[in-house]
Amino acid sequence: MQHVKELLDLVIGKLETVAQSDAVVGEPIELGGVTLVPLTRINLGFGVGGGEGEGQGFGPGPHGPKKRVGGAQGKGVGGGTGGAAKVRPVGVAIFSADGVEILPIKDKKGLMDRLFDKIPELVEMVKEATEGMDKSTN
Repeated sequence: MQHVKELLDLVIGKLETVAQSDAVVGEPIELGGVTLVPLTRINLGFGVGGGEGEGQGFGPGPHGPKKRVGGAQGKGVGGGTGGAAKVRPVGVAIFSADGVEILPIKDKKGLMDRLFDKIPELVEMVKEATEGMDKSTN
């Protein structure tokens, strides 16, 4: 599974470059006697998976034994990895002779954000529905 470890190391390395501290607290911007500092939120995610093989192409599946496909004799190996980063502005710190002020930037959620917020609720609904089906079939 060395190839999976190499893929994971590659993705983590790329994500580390995105998550630098200057991406969270931006470079100061001088405007006369005022200094503006952008503030952002970073969301990072990644996943990795791998596999191996052997045998004659048979094995247990989620719904019973797998069928042999196309005369496969076995072997295998597989791996995959992926990552994502999302950066959103959340505010601006304003430094002036009068003091420091933080101006928030309203978080307008897009369609995908609102959909992802609903996932736990949808999962619970599916669980309840499938539990009800299991009880009615027993």
